[in-house]
Amino acid sequence: MGLLMRFIVLVCLSITRMSALKFFPEKFEIGEKGTSVTLTCKTNKDSVTWKREDALGIVDIVESDYEKLSGRHLTVIDLQKDQIGNYTCWSDTGLEDYTYRLLDKSKEATGSNINCTAETFSCSERIKCTWTSDEFTAFRLRNTRDDGDWVSQSVDGVFFLPHSTNSYSEESERLLITGEAVSTCCYMKTDYSFYLRDIVKPDDPNISICTVKNKGSDKQIIEVEVMPPSSWPQPYSFFPLKHQIQYQIRHNGELKTKEWEEGSKIAVEGQISKLRVRCRDMLLLSQWSEWTTWKNVN
Repeated sequence: MGLLMRFIVLVCLSITRMSALKFFPEKFEIGEKGTSVTLTCKTNKDSVTWKREDALGIVDIVESDYEKLSGRHLTVIDLQKDQIGNYTCWSDTGLEDYTYRLLDKSKEATGSNINCTAETFSCSERIKCTWTSDEFTAFRLRNTRDDGDWVSQSVDGVFFLPHSTNSYSEESERLLITGEAVSTCCYMKTDYSFYLRDIVKPDDPNISICTVKNKGSDKQIIEVEVMPPSSWPQPYSFFPLKHQIQYQIRHNGELKTKEWEEGSKIAVEGQISKLRVRCRDMLLLSQWSEWTTWKNVN
């Protein structure tokens, strides 16, 4: 009964993985088109048979010019796309092992489709990365520079990678992010290298005070105080922010924008209906943060 259950579970697992491959299989081998590779069945049985499962179904593997059998070993010669799939080995008691054989398309890879941002320079925060492709179905990234573990994407397709950059010293070494992607047929590996300072994008700032002077007059003055994002490192004098405010004129809907660097307060004159702000690192000219939500001026 135990062998029967093991057979059913492993077969179901194999079929599920082949049809979806929404995550990285525990065992897979890659090779470029035209190369050869040897697969080994992990079992103590001396004699096994092999099967290959692909999008068209399951086929028995027999000795040929392109597939050589030797005990627990199977050598695939001159790899072509029709030899891609989930290779399973079987003994007289059932399924013993499996290995995905994937076509390596890494030479076609480019790191430009990996996009990373960081809210701060602090090593206590994480790098946020996105990486998608219509050709692949499962992705993972790792911080290779810091010898980090593989990180799989979350439900919303975002990766969060830890890093060990010192926010109080000049960066001397670029971060290296390595990505791997798989589909039912193919594998791709790519690298993306950058300095942390090049990807910093502060979180939204906070509008802590918004007061109106001379309310109702044509020379109405709006005083706004903007506080750094809670994630931004301190002291703020060492990590100064540049701010930008956008506001809408009440009578004609015109949008105007102002920037300032000194201090956290700004005064805007005019009949204003609403405003919003954003910020960026003042010294390294990082990316702008996202705009805050519009704040109505009463």
